Amino acid sequence: MKRVILGVTGSISAYKAPEILREFQKREWKVRVVMTENATRFISPLTFLALSGEEVIVDQFRDLKNGLEHIKLCDEAEALVVAPATANIIAKFASGIADDFLSSLYLACKKPVFVAPAMNEGMLLHPATSRNIEVLKRDGVIIIEPEEGYLACEEHGKGRLAEPSRIVFEVLSHIGKEMKGIKVVVTAGATREYIDSVRFISNPSSGKQGVAIAEEAALMGANVTLFLSSSSAERTYVKTERFETVEELREKLLEVKYDILFMAAAVGDFRPVEVFEGKIKRQGNINIEFESTPDILKEIAERKGPDQIIVAFAAETEDFLERGKKKLLEKGADLIFVNPVGRDKGFGTGENQGYLIFKDGTVQEIERAPKREVARRLLLSLL
Repeated sequence: MKRVILGVTGSISAYKAPEILREFQKREWKVRVVMTENATRFISPLTFLALSGEEVIVDQFRDLKNGLEHIKLCDEAEALVVAPATANIIAKFASGIADDFLSSLYLACKKPVFVAPAMNEGMLLHPATSRNIEVLKRDGVIIIEPEEGYLACEEHGKGRLAEPSRIVFEVLSHIGKEMKGIKVVVTAGATREYIDSVRFISNPSSGKQGVAIAEEAALMGANVTLFLSSSSAERTYVKTERFETVEELREKLLEVKYDILFMAAAVGDFRPVEVFEGKIKRQGNINIEFESTPDILKEIAERKGPDQIIVAFAAETEDFLERGKKKLLEKGADLIFVNPVGRDKGFGTGENQGYLIFKDGTVQEIERAPKREVARRLLLSLL
């Protein structure tokens, strides 16, 4: 099991540190907590002991049992994450001061270091703090930028500790190794084609599966761009660009560079020939003529290079394998994931299942599982 060291300093936002610990544990990482003396004034070491099952280190001398533990700890961990990081600890790190366990640990650590500042906006923007943060960046420390919001000083501004899920995402995506250096592009969600100014035709796709693929690829170290439909309410920390219509998505895909492209978006097959201005009034039966939308997948596949991989997706209600193999052949993709859809299946749900079909005819069944797990299985099948 991989390990990470979580450094906690004397900020009011120390109450969020247990959430950070839990987010790492959800990813099956072991967490060792190091606290400054001031941090213990905000939250008890007992809290972290209970959650992590590991002794918490506070005092530079009293808590040492194995000699130079500040060196040993970093040798066993994948990264040092300091969250929250006060202006004081940032100044110590930048100046090379080592007068407590955490600052000594920082100087001894040869692994990636992540610092998530949390403080009043005035302190954050002060020239001294800004200068110290720039020093850390030059030294190779990765700064997880604080967010804007309501601060402990009862003011609104920048300085809030980044959300625990974002902190863990940024850490794991930076140190992920399986797909390091690979450029991944993912499309997700449903397209919309307008009939008039307020009505459109679409489908129930939420974009959850595509977002899961993008996030899992990022956590494996890939350089990820997500094209997400404007209709999707999914939140993600992956670099994201929004699209609405088939043509908007097509234009983005024709410009982007990739090593692996996941065409997980539910692209509409038809669009109105004419889009009415304003709102069509109720007037009995009306006839609307539709035309086929551009076949983006086929067009992109015809342009791909020999070292590029395209993964197609097919949402079917019947004859899954037969229709999947036919689409793979017609579109020119390298493999295709076929999944059943319908009421309580696929679209909008938290789980997925289906069949991964390769060009050589090999079929790999992916049993029902959370969409994040399905995403990881899809990615591992390409490595």
